[in-house]
Amino acid sequence: MILKIPIEEHKEKFGKEPVIIDLDLHDTETLIALIMKAIAENKPYDESEQLIEEEK
Repeated sequence: MILKIPIEEHKEKFGKEPVIIDLDLHDTETLIALIMKAIAENKPYDESEQLIEEEK
């Protein structure tokens, strides 16, 4: 699976997999870009945080 590499990189850096609530919300390319951006910014990827922000 194409997501395996960024997920493994995320696990290596943060010690856990990224929190992905619903893969249907993103196309695979966008999801990979978001995970890689989170790694580069040194912040674990967590889609649930996006939901909390939208509710505010």
